[in-house]
Formats: sequence, C-alpha cells, structure tokens
Amino acid sequence: MRFYEIPASLSSEIDALERMIINYQEGGIEATKFRAHRVPFGIYEQRTADTYMTRIRCTGGGITPAQFKTAALLSERYGGETIHITTRQELQIHDVALKDVPAILRELREIGLSTRGGGGNTVRNIMVSWDAGIAPDEPFDVTPYAVCLTSMLIAEPDSWTLPRKFKIAFSNSHRDNAHGAFNDLGFIAALRDGVRGFKVYCAGGMGTKPQTGHLLHSFIPAGQVYLVTEAVKRVFDRHGNRKNKHAARLRFLWNKLGEDKFRAYYEQEFRDLGEAPLLNLREMINETAYTGEIVKDDSPEFLLWKQRFALPQRQDGLFAVLVPVPLGNLPNGQALKLAELLIPFGENVLRCTKEQNLSL
Repeated sequence: MRFYEIPASLSSEIDALERMIINYQEGGIEATKFRAHRVPFGIYEQRTADTYMTRIRCTGGGITPAQFKTAALLSERYGGETIHITTRQELQIHDVALKDVPAILRELREIGLSTRGGGGNTVRNIMVSWDAGIAPDEPFDVTPYAVCLTSMLIAEPDSWTLPRKFKIAFSNSHRDNAHGAFNDLGFIAALRDGVRGFKVYCAGGMGTKPQTGHLLHSFIPAGQVYLVTEAVKRVFDRHGNRKNKHAARLRFLWNKLGEDKFRAYYEQEFRDLGEAPLLNLREMINETAYTGEIVKDDSPEFLLWKQRFALPQRQDGLFAVLVPVPLGNLPNGQALKLAELLIPFGENVLRCTKEQNLSL
C-alpha cells in the first residue's frame, strides 16, 4: 500500500539534482542558483555549516511501518540522532551531508517515498485529519481523496513552479481538525442527500498577516475535488505575484483581485477544464490482522495511560493510540523499535499528526 504514487519523472530529476550537487561542490554554479533547485526537492540548509535537512512527503501523515523503518534507518545512517515529525505531518532527516542526499532520495524512491515538494514554490504535503477513517462522527474517510489528489498533482510540471507554496488540507468533519479553513485550499467532508462531498474554503493561511479562508463552495460532489484544485492552482499560477515572495501567497492574490474577480477567474478555469477525470480512489483498509499474544493489564498505571492516550474508533473493538513525541523529535532507535512493533499489525496503522505526534 502507498499513500501516493511516485511520478515517472522522479528518477531523472534525482539524477539531474545529483549532477547539480557535484557542479555546486566543484564551484561550477552559485549558491543562489543551486538553492533554487534543491529547495523544491525538500532539501534545506541548516544553521550548522555544510549540513542539510531532507523533508519526506507523507500524505496526511500516512506512512507504512516498513517505510517508517527505512526512513529511520536512513536517519541513523546519514543523519543525526532523531527523526523529526513536522506540523505538516511530514518526516525530516536532519544533519545530512550534501553528498549523501542523492543516495537518500534514491532509497526513499525505492519504497515509494519522495522529498519532492517538501519546500519551495510547490504543491506542499497535503494534510488530512489524523483520525480520518476511524473518527466516530465523520461522514466518510477523506484519506483516499487526499492520496489520489497528491498522486495527480505531483505528476504535473506546473506543481513545482508556482508563485509561492500551495497548501491543501482535508478535514473529515465540521470539527476541521486539519485546519482546512486556514490553508490555501481546504476540503471539509459533508453529505448532501446521501451524496459524498465537501465544503471548500480558499485563500486561508497562517504566518504573517493570517486570515481565515473564504467559502468557495458550500458543497461540491466528491468527484470534483481535482477540478476545484486544478482551477484554483491555475488562477494562482497565472495571476500570482512572482516578484515579491512576502506578498505571493494565494490569500494576497484574493485580497488584491477582490472576491468577484477571483471567482470570475476561477469559474473560467473550472469551465475550461471540462469534465472531472475519474478519480483512482483506493479504500484505505488494513488487510493484516494481528495474531500475536495479547497481554491483559488491569494495573492503575495502564488504566491511566489508556484514559489519556487510547481513543475508541468507529470500528467496534478497535482503538487509536496517541504516541506523544516531545517537540516532534523521535530518537532513531525508538523509531526503529516502533516500526518493528507495528509491522505485524498491517500497513495502514500509522499517522503523523500536525501536533508532531504519532497516532497508531
């Protein structure tokens, strides 16, 4: 099971990045030009000289235990002492030497992971409610829509050359615990006459001059998720500010154009796109059942832990377990032990949360 499909172009892009790294280290290109190429790959320079961070895309924080194990092994082999969980549900490997970056990217690609879009003016990691698929009050599981949309967007060349970063989130209920209303584009799960769909917010954002997103649609059928996203992306691509990055986010474009003009551009792009493509949705089920020994524990310590960190799922008899990770920094050894522990439970059992914790 994968939480997105790797674009066919990724191998050649990694090769090109490796050539550029060698050229940069030999003094063939300037640091500014090199930065423009490495940052969209999720490769950031750290404060310590000659050390870098790699940011791994994890749609909705989803990652299989086997993938998580490989990421921890890469962190142990090439990075620092911990693997880091971000507020956008991604993983980061810190303290990496630049010469080791291509090897990391290739090993990640082999297991269906990529750092592409981890930074720069790109479609960033798509967030999803950490309890999607298990929350008792959700209309439906939004995860398959985020997974499908990720696979479609990261295969499109213009997803890497936008005026500024483009952030998308899916929330599984009106609680909006993925903060869809504070992203460039936010989808909130809803049902209308039994039909799956979304309330859509646009042009929200945090950081400097934060603002709540504007209601773009009170309801769209779920099959139009890609059309809505692509239409907004095209408006941003064609009319966004490429001269001043401090005024380049989608919310600044909305404010500059005004709601009427923004909507007019958006509706024209939506019409030009025509019919919605068939979404390649995959139900995110767990096909492996745990068959090992279950130890009963009625101690006060366990009951207190259960009260604090175990939450009942909508699936009868199953629970989600929250694993707190201080500051999002998980020691590599603990990450490896956790991955090994989870492998017998199946592939769809682990999520990174926006609070920088883990949910099982």
